[in-house]
Amino acid sequence: MGEINMVALQKQMQEETYGYDFAAMTDGDRIEFIKWNILAATDELHEALAETGWKPWATSRHVNQEALQGELIDVWHFLMNLFIVSGMDMEAVVAAYMTKRQKNIDRQTAGYDGVSTKCPRCKKAYDDEAAICHDGDRKTGFMAWCGTDQVEASV
Repeated sequence: MGEINMVALQKQMQEETYGYDFAAMTDGDRIEFIKWNILAATDELHEALAETGWKPWATSRHVNQEALQGELIDVWHFLMNLFIVSGMDMEAVVAAYMTKRQKNIDRQTAGYDGVSTKCPRCKKAYDDEAAICHDGDRKTGFMAWCGTDQVEASV
């Protein structure tokens, strides 16, 4: 089987079946689309969890494999919608994944603790390209900047 561009197929379905015109969406339309897709994906994740015996207070340790897989495919549909509305095609998704994968490997290699390298205000990692935070100078009292605001934090 040749390579399948699932994001392109999902976009085609959204446009042809549901009438979405992503290029014509206003910011308000995009926000609404993002909101309901995140809610739908979250709901599908809960449905996926329900296909397992995850509750520590119950004795069942089952995994309904086929039903779980079906719920995860539902999640994937909503995630692809989010990629589409954010302007990402399959190539951009793969490139972003590969970049983030390497960053996660590098973080673990460097002893990442999930706390000391994050802005105390917005909680974004300082090495996150989307963050506009600085970790300040820890030797002089550690002043951190988040956007244009400065916040003092302890180390």
